[in-house]
Amino acid sequence: MTSTANAIQLNYSSLPRVWLSYPRIFFARRPAAEDVTALPHISANVGKVPFAAARIRRFADVCGYTASDAVPMIYPHILAMPLHLAIFAHPRFPLPPTGLIHVTNRIEQSGALRAGMQVELHVAACNYRPLDAGLAFDVTTDMTSGGTSVWRETCCFMSRWTRANATGVRPPRPPKAPKDAAVLVEREVTLRTAWDYARVSADFNPIHLSEGAARRLGLRGVIMHGMWSLAYALAAPPVPALDGEGVLETEFLTPVQLPGKVAVKQWSVEGRTHRALCDVRTGRVHMYARWGRTA
Repeated sequence: MTSTANAIQLNYSSLPRVWLSYPRIFFARRPAAEDVTALPHISANVGKVPFAAARIRRFADVCGYTASDAVPMIYPHILAMPLHLAIFAHPRFPLPPTGLIHVTNRIEQSGALRAGMQVELHVAACNYRPLDAGLAFDVTTDMTSGGTSVWRETCCFMSRWTRANATGVRPPRPPKAPKDAAVLVEREVTLRTAWDYARVSADFNPIHLSEGAARRLGLRGVIMHGMWSLAYALAAPPVPALDGEGVLETEFLTPVQLPGKVAVKQWSVEGRTHRALCDVRTGRVHMYARWGRTA
């Protein structure tokens, strides 16, 4: 593994078509994480992207939001998805995209989002570093309006080492929500839920949609999209602190196996609100998020 190579910049006049990226993502041959020899900083930029009210409404419906004029805080993530995919599809992107694991997420929102506004999107894959379980990197998204940053996201992804871990250390079991956590809502999550989210988000990663593909990639079966889990957890009821300014930090601990039944639970620690998506049967946390005015 070498240090970061030269920077690559992709500039678009409109959002790239996701169907041009997916063949390169699914079929291009990429080295295992241990065998990567170049770690380029790849960025992608596009301006004049509309916040279309109809798509926002579809996203809100799929993720469990009730009627509201507010734009869900997670929505800009799917707006930037075509740029994420364009970076993953680039011949110089060093890792297999379909096997990437979303580990953590951080969003900073500095103002209210509204349907009808136009924004500029600036996305980059950068900051590669080795972890115990694999090679991690960040995908950063900076959304600006009129030259002012209004929304920023850092997604940490990881590509697992393919050769056995000599230490034999097993990962810790996911924690459970506190016993006094309030249960906000419960629901069944099925393959139809995954397909509904894929259509509105353009995230057609086969680990979320195909039993055979998920098993070939080392999973026990189809798993739900992590960003749907986060969006749904924030929707019931909508997180009030994030209607305007706020910081949201998320950890994805264990995926939701489909079909499954999940519960959204909420509690507070030292003045910060925590919300988790939990397995109804075992109580284990799939993901949890905490938010506030400051990190």
